[in-house]
Amino acid sequence: MRRKLPLVAVAFVVLIALVPVGAAQQDLSPIPAKRAADTYAIYSMLMPGQPFSSMSPSQTTRWAIAESTVNISDMNPSVPPDGQLTPPPDNPEGFKEALEDYESRKYERFRLESKRFQLSHSFSLLDDVQVSELRQARSSTTASSELKSQYAGYPGVTFFSAVYYNHSRTAALVFMNNWCANLCAAGQWVYLEKKGGQWVRRSGISHGGA
Repeated sequence: MRRKLPLVAVAFVVLIALVPVGAAQQDLSPIPAKRAADTYAIYSMLMPGQPFSSMSPSQTTRWAIAESTVNISDMNPSVPPDGQLTPPPDNPEGFKEALEDYESRKYERFRLESKRFQLSHSFSLLDDVQVSELRQARSSTTASSELKSQYAGYPGVTFFSAVYYNHSRTAALVFMNNWCANLCAAGQWVYLEKKGGQWVRRSGISHGGA
């Protein structure tokens, strides 16, 4: 029987496919309008993610975010939210409804839009080719000096899944993965709730971006 972990910060090493299987990146739809405001607010508050938040400013002059969201097929291992988290005792229904949304939408992918992020830090959305180049620049000893220069200042790249919501859009689940060189990767499901019009982490990464 699979043992579920408590609703606390838990990370696991996960590899994300370089190029999502399925529709070409340019053919992906943007985040649906009715979900966009909350989704980008959540993405923005979770940036830059671990381990980037603990690096020196000189190492993180620019943040990189994958332009395509990832789905359950891109994760290896493909761990669903309830394989990592259990519902909070004070709001099990919100978690359950968000999990149901995940189950019905877990194969969807979307194309992100830079103008929707709320970040004061310099950042770029990278397409699949650029993600591959960044990985090569940071992890390969044979990468050209031109490629290394092009991606200097990026500590790595952050991947997001779509955000999955309860019916009233006051509870949410999202997967976040941060890749850097030397097999540095921290993949994590995060559960959030909306309090007073603001999204608050109930589990997962406990630092802010903006």
